[in-house]
Amino acid sequence: MLFAIYFVTIYNKMGSTLSGLSIYVEKIKCRMVRYMVNKVLKFINEKNMLFPEDRVIVGVSGGADSICLLNVLLAIKELIPITIYIVHVEHGIRGQESIGDANYVESLAAKYNLGFRKFAYDVQAIATQKCIGIEEMGRILRYQSFNQALEEYNCNKIAVAHNKNDNVETTLLNLFRGSGLKGLSGIPPVRDNIVRPLMCVERREIEQWLEEHQIEYRTDQTNLDDEYTRNKIRLNIIPYVQEDINKQVIAHIDNASNIICEAWEYLEYETDKVYNRCVEVDNRKTIIKIPDFIEESEIIKKNIVRKCIGNYEIGLKDITNGHVESVLALLNNCVGKSIHLPNNLQVKRNYNDIMFEIYCKKKEVLSQDSINIKIPGMYMFEGDLFEFSMEEYEKNQIIPEKTYTKWLDYDKIESDLQLRTRETGDYLEVNSFGGTKKLKSYFIDEKIEKEKRNRIPLLSDDNHVIWVVGYRISEKYKVNDHTKRVLKVQVNEGECNG
Repeated sequence: MLFAIYFVTIYNKMGSTLSGLSIYVEKIKCRMVRYMVNKVLKFINEKNMLFPEDRVIVGVSGGADSICLLNVLLAIKELIPITIYIVHVEHGIRGQESIGDANYVESLAAKYNLGFRKFAYDVQAIATQKCIGIEEMGRILRYQSFNQALEEYNCNKIAVAHNKNDNVETTLLNLFRGSGLKGLSGIPPVRDNIVRPLMCVERREIEQWLEEHQIEYRTDQTNLDDEYTRNKIRLNIIPYVQEDINKQVIAHIDNASNIICEAWEYLEYETDKVYNRCVEVDNRKTIIKIPDFIEESEIIKKNIVRKCIGNYEIGLKDITNGHVESVLALLNNCVGKSIHLPNNLQVKRNYNDIMFEIYCKKKEVLSQDSINIKIPGMYMFEGDLFEFSMEEYEKNQIIPEKTYTKWLDYDKIESDLQLRTRETGDYLEVNSFGGTKKLKSYFIDEKIEKEKRNRIPLLSDDNHVIWVVGYRISEKYKVNDHTKRVLKVQVNEGECNG
């Protein structure tokens, strides 16, 4: 192949008009065209990327990779009948140069009579507003745009132009950040409806192919600026390794990431079985149940933690193995201990679980003031409806056991009844001998999380708590054979709710 390229180059410089030699050279060029197309087509078939009648969004920036992808897919389109739509995302970073990229891609869409959709953003402003890096914000907006176009054009696939070099850069970047197995497995050729047909070729092959076929492409000058971490790897580290350690570094690291990916896929299969047993997702909270989790192997536990973090919008971006280990360390910490992970994710150790949730820095809304109770009466407190009524007690009357309806000995109440939340000095009687316990100690013994304690409604007789709503009543106020009047308290029509 190198000989053929060399031969074609010399031939073009000579400008020979020998008809026999001209035909031979054209055949060589055709074989070179077919080589790239056939290599990619084989990869597409191996990975089950594209099928007849697929409708494909192709992300085209105008750079070498995406222009190669577009041209190869146009050739493959003759073999696999697919419909192609071009999407271009203009990031608003490089001024007129960026606008020129968009105009060039739009002209290609017109040339090949393809559907075209352009999205434009001020990525830098949006990144600043959301406190996310420019590169990451650009990536998020690109895929949002691709998915929007997917719906607009009723498509089912998104094709993007990542190649072997991108995979190697990502693998090294994740390695340097302290990533786990998933990060070291690189970029998947297929993920959901996203396909990457050029993951079987290196960047040098792409640029060489475009040059030989005189296919124009645009150059993003920011790719030559080593201010960005990925560019430092691309422009400095990989060339150094190729020059001084091993020329085949791209192929070797790419192959290693593929092997790691196979191991990762098996680990994912085993992890999912445990995850389904020991993790609950409730609204925006993800909860690991410690009793089901604690006996698992260390690698499964780490993978479950990563899976829990991945439930949130930013995913595993900026999450290192150190972060995962700090979450697992909560297993050995006291209740109430919490840590903060990147992107405002908080992880907290509760009594029987580890809880993940987005941390909001807003001040907690304080509970409303206490309410003095008159009987009979109905009152709203902390979003619940309380109904108070009085009735005469008949000897040997059966008192039902319900969570949200209570019958109390009214004659033992010494002060004005109040509905409120906890205060310093609160207590309740816990046995028939008059033994008392501080409310704080009761909460601890019942393993009620600290953030819930200030929101639990209490029915109180001064500092003596008559009823911890949803939990227990004080022994002092229980109905017995000496009771004459019964105070009935129902919460949210407790006859229905228990």
